[in-house]
Amino acid sequence: MAVLENAHLGIEVAEAGAELRSVKTKADGAEWLWQGDPAWWAGRSPLLFPVIGQSPNGKVTIADASYDMPPHGFARTSAFRIVEAGDDAITFALKSNDATQAVYPFDFELSVTYRLEADCLCCTVTIENRDEREMPFQFGFHPGFAWPLPGAQGQPHSIELDGTAEPRMLRLDAAGLMLEQPLPSPFRAGRLEISASHFERGAMIFADGAGTRFTYSAPTAEIELSATNLPVFSVWQKPGAPFLCLEPWHGMPPFPIHGAALINRSGCKILRPHARAQFSMDLRFKITRS
Repeated sequence: MAVLENAHLGIEVAEAGAELRSVKTKADGAEWLWQGDPAWWAGRSPLLFPVIGQSPNGKVTIADASYDMPPHGFARTSAFRIVEAGDDAITFALKSNDATQAVYPFDFELSVTYRLEADCLCCTVTIENRDEREMPFQFGFHPGFAWPLPGAQGQPHSIELDGTAEPRMLRLDAAGLMLEQPLPSPFRAGRLEISASHFERGAMIFADGAGTRFTYSAPTAEIELSATNLPVFSVWQKPGAPFLCLEPWHGMPPFPIHGAALINRSGCKILRPHARAQFSMDLRFKITRS
């Protein structure tokens, strides 16, 4: 387990999946990250690559060949290695290997850097196509946060957008594929009062219009999340579970009409040979006292 600290924050990151395992604020010792109770959900903050969500019958098609693909891809269960470590940042990398190429036949490198900049946890992912052909993929962050927030038991919780948008919502069907019909927005003037009942039909997905800056808050605590190059926003919890996931994505699970072809999935990015793409998520945590 890698540990990184400054005067404001302390984090822990596992080499398995390069997954963030703990985020604590130094001033109060509060733990902000969901701690992965498998009775609810064993994940904490997985990286989603090269797909987001389910694939039809657990398979994707690439250049007319079919490959088994686990939900949310394989990065979250892959062994990363530390390639650089300093006082304020640590970088992990996953390079393609026999196991990845058995399900995703490309030569690539995925690196993720966790950096502490004062009170900000900055998470940056770079994906490099090392192949001689174009590489299709999706990517997303999937952090789970404490529900309720630290010190905010019994308080109302909300998500606020950076503005007054009321983006339309999409849902998943029983197979984990996107339903075609958009639904009315649960946001009112950019604000959503969170209730476990929102998640009785699974994740709430906003394909566009939600923006890239979100505040998950209660009267005495808040998390601010800012995303770059990640236009899709999803919110998920298991009803009654003590976590809430705020997920910025580049891409979505497929609609049934897309079939198994990876290249047809909404938001699939096509990376030229030897090109790179970068995605980032910045997090700030604050407990306020009256």
